[in-house]
Amino acid sequence: IEMGLSTERALNLLRVIEKAEEISQRELAEQVDVSLGTANQTIRALVGAGILETNIVTTSKGKRGQTYHLTATGQEQRKQLAQLRIEECEHEIQSLKSEINTLKQEI
Repeated sequence: IEMGLSTERALNLLRVIEKAEEISQRELAEQVDVSLGTANQTIRALVGAGILETNIVTTSKGKRGQTYHLTATGQEQRKQLAQLRIEECEHEIQSLKSEINTLKQEI
């Protein structure tokens, strides 16, 4: 999925949505550390791709809002993102080990 977000942020966004009973786009943007516009655009793309479902609700604060739920496709996508993030982290670990070895030789 191309959401214009790093794998880590995309994965975090899906995790937050999966865990949250009720969350505003503003709260979601803050938790994932993206702009409100990016959160809105990403959510629209995820709904369009069938990864998220939304429901209009009256929030606990009495405002009209939306709830978001991962679809079965969304849950599968989250797993794929987790696998991709594992690979990124493993690559990062190898790079760091290489850098550490280089630095040790300089001491």
